[in-house]
Amino acid sequence: MQESSHAFFMLDAHASGASLPAAPVRLTGWATAKPDSFLTDLRVKIGARIFPAFYGIPRADLAHYFKAREPFLLAGYEVEVTLLPGENRLEFEACEISGQWLPLATVALIGTPCALLPVPLTGAVQPHEFSRALRLVLQSAAHDSIAHAATTVAGLLPLPHITRYPAIPFHGHLHHPPMLQRAEFGRVIVEGWIFHETEKIRRVAATVDLQAWQIIEQEGALPYVAGLFPQFPHAAACRVHGTMDLPSQLPQPLSVRLYAELADGSWHLCHVERNFLYGDEQHKAPYPRFSALTFARSVQALRNACLARELAVPVNKWFLRALREVWQEYRARAPRRNCLPLKTAATAASMPSTSQLPGTVVLITHNLNFEGAPLFLVEFAAYLANRGVKLSVISAGEGPLRQKFEALGARVELVEIAPLLKAPDARALHAALSALARQINLTAADLVVANTLSTYWGIHLAHLAGKPSLFYIHESTTPDSFYFGYMAPATLPVVKEAFTLATQVSFLTAATRRYYEPLLTHANHSINPGWIDLAQLDRFQTEHSRESLRQKIGLTPATRLVVNVGTVCNRKGQHIFVRAVDLLWRRHPDLARQCEFLMVGGRESTYDHAITDLVTQLDRPNLRVVAETPTPQTYYGAADLFVCSSYEESFPRVLLEAMAFSVPIVSTAVHGIPEMARADEEALLVPPGDSSALADAMGRVLADEKLASSLARQGRARVAAHYDAAQLLPRHAALAGATVRGQV
Repeated sequence: MQESSHAFFMLDAHASGASLPAAPVRLTGWATAKPDSFLTDLRVKIGARIFPAFYGIPRADLAHYFKAREPFLLAGYEVEVTLLPGENRLEFEACEISGQWLPLATVALIGTPCALLPVPLTGAVQPHEFSRALRLVLQSAAHDSIAHAATTVAGLLPLPHITRYPAIPFHGHLHHPPMLQRAEFGRVIVEGWIFHETEKIRRVAATVDLQAWQIIEQEGALPYVAGLFPQFPHAAACRVHGTMDLPSQLPQPLSVRLYAELADGSWHLCHVERNFLYGDEQHKAPYPRFSALTFARSVQALRNACLARELAVPVNKWFLRALREVWQEYRARAPRRNCLPLKTAATAASMPSTSQLPGTVVLITHNLNFEGAPLFLVEFAAYLANRGVKLSVISAGEGPLRQKFEALGARVELVEIAPLLKAPDARALHAALSALARQINLTAADLVVANTLSTYWGIHLAHLAGKPSLFYIHESTTPDSFYFGYMAPATLPVVKEAFTLATQVSFLTAATRRYYEPLLTHANHSINPGWIDLAQLDRFQTEHSRESLRQKIGLTPATRLVVNVGTVCNRKGQHIFVRAVDLLWRRHPDLARQCEFLMVGGRESTYDHAITDLVTQLDRPNLRVVAETPTPQTYYGAADLFVCSSYEESFPRVLLEAMAFSVPIVSTAVHGIPEMARADEEALLVPPGDSSALADAMGRVLADEKLASSLARQGRARVAAHYDAAQLLPRHAALAGATVRGQV
């Protein structure tokens, strides 16, 4: 056994200095991190050549030796290397959970000449994988040459793709993820099949980081598998499917491992593959100007680049079908002209706050839940109603905010928008919009306010009724990405048309507006930040002492409260927060032991259940989920640290609330957040999905009282100076009035 500063390492076979044939050789052993570190993968370098291992084989003997809390350590490895004649210097490296490759050991093996020649790596790119790669090439072609883009994308394809197939008596295969796939908000679908020849598999799990694994459901039959293995009864129902977490700091390609637990409690590493899994921002990247020639050249360039890597590209009916799908998406999403220089209008901040208000306003929302965007609308509605504006509300979903709108004297009407989502093309969508317009009477409206991209249809209704409209955009994403998988690509031009039809489009931050710049061909848009009712929050703090709020939650005087407030959903990245808390325990156990970690915003959803399973598996007793509440102020008032782990945010009100309560902030640096809370001034900011960086930032604030105090003080000052409702609501009301009069 060898020891380094961060790990213990063992090469079981073969011993250093051994003479072996200059050919592929299989090496085995184990490696495990020291308590304050964590290993996620292993590889061997011989000169410039890199050989990926399959790492994470369960070892009960190591768990017993190192006195681990788990019954086994995922520490065993196997790796196949190809020796060359003469001395080969093998450098073993492990990937730490921070994403760094760290040296483990160096071993010398002597390659002796033999008749066997190394077999070059080869593989095949399946049609669905080629189509994803082609999308990346087309997106890159917006700012790069097609040839270079194709070479770069082909270079991302993992070779080898599969490093371990299930060993008999196991049989199985993963269809998903393929070698190239989008990970949505740090999670990816896992789907395939697995069975044991004689025993029933109790559980199946998948992981990329070995810190935790996700249980994959086992249900359903795959007739073709049963047909291939009629002699094995368990092949009749062997389908597995679920979702797996992907911390963003891990280097690509990622190693996806599939485990199986048998009835005796033993776990087995069955399948290992390497995948390039790209994130949401890549998916949002724009296509270049539409050109059939660009598309054809991209197809040919990518095929040539794959062949140059000895990756076969089968051309068959499935290949042609995949090309057709990409062509249809490209034709729908690609702009028909180059992006024009951005034309801007006046902002609400530049308008007089005394402008005449509209008499009647129709507010359109996608739901009535306690969420950031609907709360934005209900507070705006309250300001207007208190100044004599008559209101009505049209919503695509029910929710508890109905009562708040009705208390303002607004009539709330629910509408069904399913026909819009089901429209197969632009013509059908226009027809569905016309049908919806016949159900809604906008005759009395002076202004229609559509809140969020989800209500683009409200702008169309206003246009059909000949009414001015104000379109508030809260989403830091493109219409193509937002509606991907929910609407037919051929309907997306109708969604985008809303940005031209709207009298005024209002963005909360500059970062959000950048996603829509190709659509902003008129000077009908501006940036107008959201707000927080500082006076109301200050009254709460006056009426409720910090000590009483902490007692209400059940905290002891010595306990430090870390809160993550927001609807529990994959976009908010609570799975990364949970992993960060576990890493904080590993790195700074004394600090973590002082804390209570609460995720405030639990609901009943598949993701909620996944978070509960993850919390249970990591077994940190001071980490839990709290149900969604209409009064999160209790938690801000009691908190010592606020953490935002989101992947996508335009202007999160939870950040303003934390700043208003003088709570120090650690947050992901996504979209509008750096505009609200500046890095190292009002918050410590980290990359989205990076569980290691999030853990380190949490540790810094908790360990440094002076830093925490500075962040809290500056956060409070910034929200008071720039985001107080007393300043901003009159400006937004002025924007509404100016929109009616055509002054924007």
